[in-house]
Amino acid sequence: MERIAHEELRKLHDITIPVDIETIVEKFHNIEIDVQRGLKDNYYTWGMVGPDLDKKKFVILIDDQLLDLDHLYKIYRITVAEELAHVLLHGNAIEKVRNIQDFKALQNHPNWHEHDRNAKWLAAALLMPPGYILDDSRKLYKQLVSTAGFGDPKGVKKYIRNLLADKYHVSVSAMEYRLKNWPINVVEKIDQAMQNRLDFLD
Repeated sequence: MERIAHEELRKLHDITIPVDIETIVEKFHNIEIDVQRGLKDNYYTWGMVGPDLDKKKFVILIDDQLLDLDHLYKIYRITVAEELAHVLLHGNAIEKVRNIQDFKALQNHPNWHEHDRNAKWLAAALLMPPGYILDDSRKLYKQLVSTAGFGDPKGVKKYIRNLLADKYHVSVSAMEYRLKNWPINVVEKIDQAMQNRLDFLD
């Protein structure tokens, strides 16, 4: 997943934060993003992707609330990234989807949990590139411990998580998961550095 995300981000040439996920979707993959009223209320999903047979392209449908309500913008970004990830990973299966019922049937596939987990991982890698997250974490950590010291590891981790979630335009929970896991492992790095009273992250 990390390799696929890296190759996708290279297409941007000049990566800015927050990552321009719409350009990757629309320009590099010719996938249309459209609004569908009632997706969340009627089908319990913020978004879905399927083929538009007339236009001969994939279309990502997004619940209208994600664009109407400002506080849901971060969910919009991760939803678009996840639907793109499904196309990149499972495009052959998604090409067979003809309607919302087909999409829901696909979610009942015995391996759907694994497929969905991989799509979430790829989406996270697209929106939160590891090199950028590590660089930002190192800078923030150094600033924090230089003023606050080493007495509050939990507070330092929370502060870094919240600042990075805002900077990358993702949810706090998505950023927290990313910081805890490979290949970033920032949470572990902070714990070790503070335990050893180091003012830097390795």
